[in-house]
Amino acid sequence: MTAGELRNWVTDVEAFTSEFWRQKPGVFHPAEAPRSPLSLADVDAVVAGGLLRTPHLEMTRASKVIPEEAYTTSRLIGTEAKGFADPVRVVEQLKDGATLLLRNTEQWHRPSAELARRLADELGRWVDAYYFVTPPRAQGLPLHRDDADVLLFQVEGSKTWVVKGGPGTANWRQGRVSGDPGPSLLETTLHPGDVLYIPRGHAHMGVGSEGLSMHLSLTIREVGALELVRAAPRLLLGGLKIAARPLDDETLLASAAVILDLMRARLSEVGPQELLDYARLAQRRLPLNVHDCAGILDYAGTLSRERGAAA
Repeated sequence: MTAGELRNWVTDVEAFTSEFWRQKPGVFHPAEAPRSPLSLADVDAVVAGGLLRTPHLEMTRASKVIPEEAYTTSRLIGTEAKGFADPVRVVEQLKDGATLLLRNTEQWHRPSAELARRLADELGRWVDAYYFVTPPRAQGLPLHRDDADVLLFQVEGSKTWVVKGGPGTANWRQGRVSGDPGPSLLETTLHPGDVLYIPRGHAHMGVGSEGLSMHLSLTIREVGALELVRAAPRLLLGGLKIAARPLDDETLLASAAVILDLMRARLSEVGPQELLDYARLAQRRLPLNVHDCAGILDYAGTLSRERGAAA
């Protein structure tokens, strides 16, 4: 791991790496707290802005599933389009104890994307961003495990967290925890500016404390066995050039032989670390909203210059 953005969250990157990363949860109090890309006022404006819709928007409670119809509305855009945030219903759900969840803000909010990219570049892993707004004494999610390491930053209000141990087997699943999760490893209440680290797979839950709680969760994704399986042939066959549709069995068998020969040759050159690095890199090639603009104005300028040159 390198310093930079991560230092803003955990202060001492070397100590974090050796004592906490993938080992145990921890709370950090940076002297200069990270700045959240979204404030509570920003969230308010986004909900009211007219463009936010599911699945980037969700209302959730630990005790029950809240149907989309309870907090969204439909629009007539030629035909009926469903799933748009209804500000009145969203606030009603908050007052009733539901948590507002904004999913993957790095996909549609540029400052969130820039933060996620900085951390991803330092950690060598995919990072995405979620915002939670929770009323006092409310619990948005049950005790659960995430398939990611989590850096959690308290933006507004306060929230009490309980973190338990990780899974006992490599075949664990993310989501709600069933059975006995074991003793608590950490119980803490976060206030604005505090950072909580939760190792991948560690069971955890949070309950709103004072005021309207808002926190940012940066989930640091790790590849699994499936990603390694998918990455292996791409790594071994990268740059392969053969005809796409051989016309007869002889040519098809020749193509199969070329593929196997290339894989055998590269197997002696590729080690486990190279495969892991390649899989992580492939995972990070997902698109991020980090563009200043789409390029429409640039295209318009090109057309104008072409017209001028032809005149």
